[in-house]
Amino acid sequence: MGFSGGRKLLFEYAVYLRYRGHDVVLLVIKIEGMLRNMLEATQVDDFSPASIPECDIIVATTPKDVLKAWRSEKGKTVQFCQGFQIIDLEHRIDGRVIPPRFLGNGLATKLNLMRKKLSWLRKIKRIEKIYRLPIPKIVVSEHLKNELEKRFGGDIFVCRNGVHHEFFYPKKNYIYSKFSLKKPIKIVNAGPYEGSSKGIPITIKAVGDAKKMGIPIYFTRISTSASERDIDIVDEKYSFLSQEELGNVLRSCDLYISNSTEAEGFGLPAMEALSCGLISILSDISSYKNFSKDKGYCIFVPQNDSEATVNAIKKVFRMSENEMAQIRSKALKVASVF
Repeated sequence: MGFSGGRKLLFEYAVYLRYRGHDVVLLVIKIEGMLRNMLEATQVDDFSPASIPECDIIVATTPKDVLKAWRSEKGKTVQFCQGFQIIDLEHRIDGRVIPPRFLGNGLATKLNLMRKKLSWLRKIKRIEKIYRLPIPKIVVSEHLKNELEKRFGGDIFVCRNGVHHEFFYPKKNYIYSKFSLKKPIKIVNAGPYEGSSKGIPITIKAVGDAKKMGIPIYFTRISTSASERDIDIVDEKYSFLSQEELGNVLRSCDLYISNSTEAEGFGLPAMEALSCGLISILSDISSYKNFSKDKGYCIFVPQNDSEATVNAIKKVFRMSENEMAQIRSKALKVASVF
């Protein structure tokens, strides 16, 4: 019951299904972590057949849990897909995305990465076998549906992610003020540093480079890890925020940046930022582009491109009141339907 955005979403569905009168049992290995107070849970030693009660439907998320649910034969298994891990592993293998722990030019680091690539290949083969099982899938984005249909076929249903608008709403009486040394541009970025699909190192490099150019910036990091290593350019850091606290932090900022990779399933923090009326710089990945057919709700930059992100930061820093108002208006319009 430790925090993750995907786990929280699954728990929210469990709460809602109970509210609708369904008999929902939430099985967890440990009743501890930030999400423990969301709803009543049943603690089990493992997800073996003996631990799973007879039921109509078993909802599982990670491939290994899906396989355990399938093998239990205790009910119809449904896979709840909030991302597609295989894309992330493929990008690690071809070098498009390198996890931060493997960054470096030393021989030991390179050998370790080579060994890891072999293990990632084996992992892909194991996961693909599970995705090919005749198990219905629920996905949070249209592009995930298209990707899974192309690779595996089967019954796939889109159930879009959503934002709690009672927590994520624009600042009241927003007043435009030109950025300057006295009023630095307040940039915020969210996500676990070690999550290779989140592109955090790209964002950090871009913000650092923009600071070196003399652009006045106050940089806030929001992470799910209290133990995240200190990063020199970060001015303020938060961990384990409630939704109300997160909304307050977002509204205190001017610009949200996410350099997530194509493996991003939905990108809920980005949608929450749009819902708070922030100007956003987002990577041009399928999940972000699928927020709306209408464009102009953010500034898109190519994946893994810190230089393009720096240029986008400079653009926002110089942006006129009219340009900013147009983007804010489109961002709020897009977010309003989620």
